[in-house]
Amino acid sequence: MIQPGLTLKGLRHTVATILAEMGKDNGTIALMLGHATEAMAKHYSRWADMTTRATSAVTDFEAELNKRKTKVVKPTV
Repeated sequence: MIQPGLTLKGLRHTVATILAEMGKDNGTIALMLGHATEAMAKHYSRWADMTTRATSAVTDFEAELNKRKTKVVKPTV
């Protein structure tokens, strides 16, 4: 159901923001919204909350670091 007062521009901002929060890149957002440039997609998705994506990236990075850690070996005398 569309809220009263929602404009086409507002709908485009909403869709672009949701796509950005889902992790879609500006090229994909531009394609989905029919924008000629990625700069327009970036403009329409500028209010996206990237906290979840950033937290996920840090968690993934920490997991990768833990995989790469080597065991501590006592030096032989």
